[in-house]
Amino acid sequence: MTAFTLNLNAQNLFPVKLDNCKTERFCLDCGDTKAGYNQEEFTKLQDNLNKELNLQGIKGAVKFQVLVDAKGRACVLSHTDQSNSPISQKIIEELNKFKKWTPAITSGKKEEKSSINLIFAISDNKISGQIERVDMTAFKKSFDNAKSPEIYNKTYDYKNENLNNYKITVWNSKNSNLPNNMNDNITIDKNGLIWLTVDEGLVTFDGKEFKNAEQNITDKGKFFSYYALATDNNNIKWVYGTKNIYSFDNTKWTKHDSTEIGIDGAYEIINNPKTGEVFFCSDEGLTIFKNGKWTNINKSKLKDLPSNRVTFAKRDSKNRIWIGTFSGTAMIDENNHVTNFENTKTILKGKCITSMDEDENGNLYFTLYEFDRKEKGKVNNDEGIAIRYADGTFKQFTTENSGIPFNHTNCVLYDKIEKVLWISTDRAGLVRYDLKDGWENYHNENSDIPTSYISTMTFDDNGNLYLATRQGLVKIERK
Repeated sequence: MTAFTLNLNAQNLFPVKLDNCKTERFCLDCGDTKAGYNQEEFTKLQDNLNKELNLQGIKGAVKFQVLVDAKGRACVLSHTDQSNSPISQKIIEELNKFKKWTPAITSGKKEEKSSINLIFAISDNKISGQIERVDMTAFKKSFDNAKSPEIYNKTYDYKNENLNNYKITVWNSKNSNLPNNMNDNITIDKNGLIWLTVDEGLVTFDGKEFKNAEQNITDKGKFFSYYALATDNNNIKWVYGTKNIYSFDNTKWTKHDSTEIGIDGAYEIINNPKTGEVFFCSDEGLTIFKNGKWTNINKSKLKDLPSNRVTFAKRDSKNRIWIGTFSGTAMIDENNHVTNFENTKTILKGKCITSMDEDENGNLYFTLYEFDRKEKGKVNNDEGIAIRYADGTFKQFTTENSGIPFNHTNCVLYDKIEKVLWISTDRAGLVRYDLKDGWENYHNENSDIPTSYISTMTFDDNGNLYLATRQGLVKIERK
């Protein structure tokens, strides 16, 4: 598990994005020792490029973002050459083949995945490449400028008739003591206290003041960050910090030994209120904490599980566990029978569920991630949301057949009071769907919501909706 996660595929820095890498989570040019390469071998790579390419009369430079793993393998994530010239294609080919990368190291441990930037310049008929380190201060500052929403649905007429029914409140680093605006995870505990991850920190918010709430039992060193957050039935807060799972019982912090619990991190931490289970989704399968005991579900125990790399899991009212992995979605029923949706003809085939909610009638709502994309480089993929109705039938909603503005969705919540769906996206803002034919789309150009990028959402006990965004904390309440 690694640092500075910007959600699925959200960390591709350059305009031309490639889909040939597994990019779920990684850190951006991080580490006490940053990722790099063996200089002697890299010089040979340059020499090969100079031999094979005709560079006569060409001048210019292209930047490449390269993902380096703990074993010294790499993959090009994105680049700046929007013409996709043969020269850039050849550089990508050579970088992907190159075996002498050196991984990033934090606190003596190799980072699972880290991205670095390289710049290749052509001058005097020669090409040369070198690492260009990321200016993290400038990078984070770039997120503080809200981007215009990208609405891929060009046919739906958004009237947003319900927008005036809501009061929208925003807390950011300019109008409050919020340390910074990069909020990716949120939970509200049993006392109504809001917990937020803020870039490399952790804070609480009581409605008036933000307070630092970081664990105090691990030396955070040069880099430390928090990535996943949940509150369980006993009001214990669960957090994934760099290389460790922590819990806080409102008095003291506890670090959970990875050799005992079997994991040193989590993509998501999810509380299941009805069963008292806390789910930890990781590369080691689904780890479950209940009544003080840790258990694990993985492919060695359930061979029909698509993969051990679990990104999301949640139990429904019929005691079934729905699991999203990076190789497909599965459901474990109350008899421990596994349905692997890769072996079905349903709309979940080829998809990984990334969030889920349920209404009072047993209908299930999912956000989808297309893990095996047919069209490389496509932004608006075959995703959207899915509804599994109580009778077992599925329906998918995309920009092609509904009013959803963009197909990559981050989180779905069912509003029991209004009986509507709230859907967050990372390019088109917030979606309100009335479950009939009414779709509304709120973002920074038509509402007080300050951004088109919404990481995740949660409700408080009064039914107010809170958004964790890259432009601060947002509260949406009925007037």
